[in-house]
Amino acid sequence: MIVAPKIRGFICTTAHPDGCAANVRSQIDYVKSKGAMTNSPKKVLVIGASTGYGLASRIVPAFGGGAATIGVFFEKPGAENKTGSAGWYNSVAFE
Repeated sequence: MIVAPKIRGFICTTAHPDGCAANVRSQIDYVKSKGAMTNSPKKVLVIGASTGYGLASRIVPAFGGGAATIGVFFEKPGAENKTGSAGWYNSVAFE
């Protein structure tokens, strides 16, 4: 499917999987560039882990501290005629 931007007001309602993956990758690279965390938790549960602070709260302990993480979120995958949500693509990129 060709993903074309759909804009409602000032909000873009479509998400591109490659763009979301690049965003997650850049956040992971930034965390890795800062070096390993000290006193990082070993296991982390994040509620709302697909975007924003939740995604960041999962990336930092996972890639900065080597923690095992579980992210809980409610997002929609893509269909034949509709793209998935940005959070869905972010979570796929995280895995």
